Amino acid sequence: MEYVYPDYYRQFTCIGGECPDTCCAGWEIVIDDKTLEKYKKYPGGFGNRLRNSINFKRKSFKQYDRRCAFLNEENLCDIYTEAGKKLFCKTCRQYPRHEEEYENVRELSLSLSCPEAARMILSQDRLNLIYDEKKGHSEDYGDFDELLFSQLLDGRDAFWKLIENENVPMAVRMIQMLSMGHHLQRNINAGQLFGLENIYDHYLSEGAADRMCAYL
Repeated sequence: MEYVYPDYYRQFTCIGGECPDTCCAGWEIVIDDKTLEKYKKYPGGFGNRLRNSINFKRKSFKQYDRRCAFLNEENLCDIYTEAGKKLFCKTCRQYPRHEEEYENVRELSLSLSCPEAARMILSQDRLNLIYDEKKGHSEDYGDFDELLFSQLLDGRDAFWKLIENENVPMAVRMIQMLSMGHHLQRNINAGQLFGLENIYDHYLSEGAADRMCAYL
């Protein structure tokens, strides 16, 4: 199994009450089934509060004024105060970490919707990815399109090369990326997966930026 993530990914730590915003308001926080069963059996007065603060039909925390029932006035979580992160549901335990699953590949990232994650992401000079291969079972998704996946990876590499070319004005690089994205999507929609490398070569070739400027 290969894990791919930016080099700053494991440095993220929630700053809690110091955050200028909160991830516990404005959206419905869904509770995974395993944690929901744990909440149903949690003892004592806090267990009663847990059960009274959950919409079991929707499998989510109730909200008051669009704030999670456990978000206190200091913008801290009463679940964490009571029992620590071991009592968090999967959503609260992982956010703003995000995981995309592919056959034998996991791509990990941080969400820009978190202010602290956004600060970390936007303070980077460039994106450096870590490729961490770990021993584990092999996956077989059955209908996984290996050809499309490999072509999309090559396409993403081409996008990185375009955006990192500081010899070209940013506005032109953005137009190049939009144009190449449109070109790629048109071919993918038509089922033309072979020869996409010709599209990459066209946009990365010498003088491609100058030809694009000619259309401006």
